[in-house]
Amino acid sequence: MSKKKPVIFRPFKAPRYAFEKLRICRRCHRYTALGEERCTRCGRASLTPVEKYAVSQAGRKVQTRLLVILLLTLAGIYFGQNLQQMVLCGAGGLVLAGLVYYTQRKVRQNENLYALNKLLGRNIYSIKEDLELNRQEAVTVLRENDVLAYEKLREISVLLRGDRISRQRVALLHGFQLRKDMTLELEQLLLKDFEPLLAEYIGEIARVRPELIKDRTLRYVKNYEVQILEMDEGLVIMTAVASAAVRMKRYALLYSGMIGRYVQELPKDRFLRLSRLIAANPYEPWNGLDVKMEEIRELKYRWDPEV
Repeated sequence: MSKKKPVIFRPFKAPRYAFEKLRICRRCHRYTALGEERCTRCGRASLTPVEKYAVSQAGRKVQTRLLVILLLTLAGIYFGQNLQQMVLCGAGGLVLAGLVYYTQRKVRQNENLYALNKLLGRNIYSIKEDLELNRQEAVTVLRENDVLAYEKLREISVLLRGDRISRQRVALLHGFQLRKDMTLELEQLLLKDFEPLLAEYIGEIARVRPELIKDRTLRYVKNYEVQILEMDEGLVIMTAVASAAVRMKRYALLYSGMIGRYVQELPKDRFLRLSRLIAANPYEPWNGLDVKMEEIRELKYRWDPEV
């Protein structure tokens, strides 16, 4: 019997820009990628998105510029020698303030982006340290609630990349029953070296969500094909990946050699899919895959009218 447990993940949507997951405490300037209500450092409910914080910082600079102009204008009026000088200083100050305000409105978006870039660039090491604290926090809840631990790591991984957090996520996913309706990832979890748990996960994804099998995954599987085949379920994994690859002509062509080694194990519907691809594109460089298909059709499906 399978030891994997059924789970339900909270809805998750990766942001368009990674920084959208990052929040900063207005009090102690701690960064976090998690969704806590209060800052875990100072305990204040003062967490705000970094983009919003950067916009407020840029707005303060505009206010400071206008305030300086106002003070200079008032000083000019105060030290004016006569009424004419006072009026000219006041009018000049108002015109200058109006021009600055109008110009700032025109370039406000650029100012906001510059403030955000400066904020993130200046505090990059603090952000990395705080995200690492987020990761450690996620690991501490692992024994009590492995689903919550995975969800926390999933949130953090939008910003904190690397093999360590990917391995932890793969290890957690290995204990869950995967379903088609889940929000699942694959290419974000690929590692630099071979990992049996990742290979098993790829095999499950190939069966449950074959549309997630893309170039990077196929290259990973091809690079570590020998190691995968040494696993107990290695042939099953490679066959599942080959089956997922034939859904697109480009993948079938690029990885025709690898697919050819498992074409005899393909399910009938995948075999038919690949047969139609080859029949529709007879002049493409199939690297002998078309010949192997004919051989297997003759041996395995000779009496099957559908094939």
